[in-house]
Amino acid sequence: MHEPRGTLFLIVGPSGAGKDTLIDGARTALASDPRYVFPRRAVTRAPAAGEDHVSMSAEDFEVAQARGEFALAWGAHGLHYGIPRAIDEELRRGRHVLVNVSRAVLPEARRRYRPLRIVEVTAPVQVLAERLARRGRESAAEIAERLNRSGAIAVEGPDVTRIETTGTIEESVGALLAVLKSAAEKA
Repeated sequence: MHEPRGTLFLIVGPSGAGKDTLIDGARTALASDPRYVFPRRAVTRAPAAGEDHVSMSAEDFEVAQARGEFALAWGAHGLHYGIPRAIDEELRRGRHVLVNVSRAVLPEARRRYRPLRIVEVTAPVQVLAERLARRGRESAAEIAERLNRSGAIAVEGPDVTRIETTGTIEESVGALLAVLKSAAEKA
């Protein structure tokens, strides 16, 4: 008898590509389907519009990380991010877990999790710049720095699907739902 195993879906891409918007859309569309889990990540930043996360101080994050409370953790843009260890149990139970992570953690995630699907959310640089400016979290210089890094990490492999978010939100969410359902059927 084989043990149930859910798929870990990692949503990656540059700032402003629409990762959180797609995750929110999928969460809403799949709210009545208990096979899908959308854990909140921990971030060392105060809560912000458009991002549902657990806000932690840098000190609390460091303590939580030392206690092994994160399945995946990384630093970026002067902040620390962590995915709760509880995803491991959800995956063992056969549930499919969807999280927004840094492209920098992909090698570790690929070593540790199977099955794994990576969804790279992309948009042209001008679209990214406009979206980052609209959300108002960074200065013009910080936006320029994010845009310079946006193509720095290549995401390649047979476990990667790309979704370009230049159409409507509904079209982009529909593309993500198709990826989720297709991979879940194979699991």
